[in-house]
Amino acid sequence: MVDWHRFDPAEWNIEYDVDKLAAHQVGEWEAAEVIWNGFVVRPNAGKHGASRYQLLGRTDAGRPLKLIVHVSGEQTMRVITGWRI
Repeated sequence: MVDWHRFDPAEWNIEYDVDKLAAHQVGEWEAAEVIWNGFVVRPNAGKHGASRYQLLGRTDAGRPLKLIVHVSGEQTMRVITGWRI
């Protein structure tokens, strides 16, 4: 389980599904900005259970995004997709 209150992206291996992000007109760097700028986290309901989360935040330019991430292992996260909210 992730302790989101103590989350430090520098301590995580973060991968990005560039194709799925691009399909929603979101750049990999924008997803990274949301992760580094801080976000609100919610569980992502669905068949994947407790390993998927929604991260709601803003890019450096102020663009609001929702990211869907999958957490696996100790400190590995994959940004599956994202879109403007």
